[in-house]
Amino acid sequence: CRIENCDSCFSKDFCTKCKVGFYLHRGRCFDECPDGFAPLDETMECVEGCEVGHWSEWGTCSRNNRTCGFKWGLETRTRQIVKKPAKDTIPCPTIAESRRCKMAVRHCPG
Repeated sequence: CRIENCDSCFSKDFCTKCKVGFYLHRGRCFDECPDGFAPLDETMECVEGCEVGHWSEWGTCSRNNRTCGFKWGLETRTRQIVKKPAKDTIPCPTIAESRRCKMAVRHCPG
């Protein structure tokens, strides 16, 4: 077998079991899974991870569902899960985040 860190091979260029501490991915052995893949510790394989889309634009700065009357508020942005992970135990990255923002209108009209 010519594959680095491989314990047993299907062919000289395709590993089926890696040495302890290495993850199997497409016939090769890795110390960590490539981007887009998640380690499955039970089998020491890299499986497809959770895929998320792009972040939305930041939402309107608001506080208590109002866009005025306060100096500071929160704005939020989100992204969707494009593809669920191969296994339910693989976590997805954050799909919503908020940050502090300065309100555009401090005093409400009227």
